[in-house]
Amino acid sequence: MSEESEHRQVLRQVATAICTVSLVFASLSLALEPLYDGFRSPVGLACDAQGTMYITNWGGNTVERITRDGRRSVFIDDIASPAGIAIDRDGSIYVSSYAGNYIMRYSPDGTSRRMADGLATPAGISLAEDGRLLVANRAANEILAMDVKTGTCTVLADGFATPVGVVEMADGSIVVSQYGGRVTRVTSTGKRQELGQDFVRPGVGIVADGNDAVVVVDYGGGVVRRVFFDGQTSVVVRGVSGSPVALARDHLGALLVGTWEAGHVYRVPGQ
Repeated sequence: MSEESEHRQVLRQVATAICTVSLVFASLSLALEPLYDGFRSPVGLACDAQGTMYITNWGGNTVERITRDGRRSVFIDDIASPAGIAIDRDGSIYVSSYAGNYIMRYSPDGTSRRMADGLATPAGISLAEDGRLLVANRAANEILAMDVKTGTCTVLADGFATPVGVVEMADGSIVVSQYGGRVTRVTSTGKRQELGQDFVRPGVGIVADGNDAVVVVDYGGGVVRRVFFDGQTSVVVRGVSGSPVALARDHLGALLVGTWEAGHVYRVPGQ
């Protein structure tokens, strides 16, 4: 084969590789379904059993509600820097106030109550199987468990690197996303496992993915990653506008992603 022919073959191989990469990224882009925009630094996302979506506007001191038919309204308009949000089996909605250092509860009957107070910039929250509210108490580097009836908080685990998100797994362990660059699993016996080797700066959004994996936003990396307890990781969302921070599943199980600077919410079918 002549030098010119070899050169042409190399060029064809390069072109094929570029085309393949382009198709992969195009398919990833097509998988992202833009839903809504106009949010002000969305941090928390949650969906109830009817498919109504709730989004915390950290930069606007509000929580918005969007019904399945797309009707959009302000659900709460007087909470200081709302961050985490969670909905229990009875339909009560919990919201953490990052700037006010408290947790609010909004009951289905329309009443509201300030629960735990005097916290240390509470960020992401989630519900444990036993009904307790798990709170990433960011400035104290700890995870709290709050009794939703009394508001009493106990330290579940501490020694984290700026924890911002937490989720309980089926085996009773918790996984904590930390703005300091770590994703840590803590078993019911207190054993710790570091899972965040591929992350740049994990954010608030974290959800369980089966029994042995979590999906976590990588705010610093601009992507959403899946990490298994055996150490395997993969990128499941890329190409969003802005930095991913909020993360949840809708009533059908699809991932929802909210981005910080752009103020968008996307749906990721099939994940």
